[in-house]
Amino acid sequence: MLDHERISTKISKFRPSLTLELKRLVGERVEAGLPVHDFGLGETKGDLAPHIREAGERAYREGHTMYGDPAGLPEVRKAVLRWLGLEQQYGPENVVITAGAKQSLFNIFLAICNPADIVLFDAAPWVSYQPLAVASYATPIMVLPAAGETHRLKVGPDDLIRNLRMRPHAKLFLLNSPVNPTAQLYAAEEIETLLQICVAHRIYFVLDRLYWKIVFDGGTFPEPRIDAETKPWLIQVDGLSKNFRRTGGLRIGWSVAPTDVSRAMVNLQSHYTSGPAVPTQLSARAAIEQAYDPEMLHDLELKRDLLLREVAGIPLVNVWPTPASFYSFWDVRQALGRTTPSGEVLHTSDDVAAYLIHEGGVVTASGTGFMQDGYLRLSFATPDETIRAGMRAAKEAMGRLT
Repeated sequence: MLDHERISTKISKFRPSLTLELKRLVGERVEAGLPVHDFGLGETKGDLAPHIREAGERAYREGHTMYGDPAGLPEVRKAVLRWLGLEQQYGPENVVITAGAKQSLFNIFLAICNPADIVLFDAAPWVSYQPLAVASYATPIMVLPAAGETHRLKVGPDDLIRNLRMRPHAKLFLLNSPVNPTAQLYAAEEIETLLQICVAHRIYFVLDRLYWKIVFDGGTFPEPRIDAETKPWLIQVDGLSKNFRRTGGLRIGWSVAPTDVSRAMVNLQSHYTSGPAVPTQLSARAAIEQAYDPEMLHDLELKRDLLLREVAGIPLVNVWPTPASFYSFWDVRQALGRTTPSGEVLHTSDDVAAYLIHEGGVVTASGTGFMQDGYLRLSFATPDETIRAGMRAAKEAMGRLT
């Protein structure tokens, strides 16, 4: 057997998660004693809330470590519906608890896509969307907005219709809002229009709403319409990792879907994880059953404002507005073709990201990981001093390009 035949060819179609690779890089620089200003991994920081920690501790003390329902504990599924305000529209049979939102997405692709079915994504898809679709033997396609429009990579109705006409085998449209990486938020009327198009074309509208509690400037998350027309085609994905401090490693997510889709996902999940760990499910239940504390939201809004003040006037960068999430999205296309102090030419956003790391210790996520060269994503869920020092270092480094 040849070496290239030892591993499935589908795995060779994508690279390891960019964002998790950034965490490894930060660890290496810290261990080597090199300066590092970490804006890479999108991970909430701070202290885990005591009631979340205590629920997990109590689960271990009381012996809640046996197999659970592969769909997730019934009481947790009911809590998810209350958390999302959906208890009048759905029952526990519509909810599947997963080992993080990634598994929810993978469940969806595996449950509803046949080989070569097309999965449509928005224009700057999160790093794992394409690999999950490819591993499901589906074909991932980005819905790119029409050239020349001021859209900030948001998909409009004409963009989606154009793609559906070209691709009659499309099975679903996956929209992330608030958007990771661009931090844009789709308005209620935009969500409604895209949802109507999906219903009319009888394809699933999958809404990844993982950052839905992190909406700034007094805004709220635009909820999709749920009624007899939309319910057969609407699937929502959410989880614990972004809306609470220090919960990413608990690996708990969930989906809310039509009954037949949820049943298929449970069937699948019963064979490959048997459901997520019971103690962490109980921690998640404790998190979402308590009235939501907006402390983290207010803190992140202050950090966003701090970053925008500190980054003002940075050369060769257009910083996009951030109405939601905890990302700052930078258009660095003006830097492409520029020369570094060591004489190297920056050809891609990978080059710009590498330059910022080596020149100033500033860790960012290159837009190529989100299939958009010429951009950088920065997570400002980081200490204030990191923001101040990192923006100074980035401004100085970009100013040295010629």
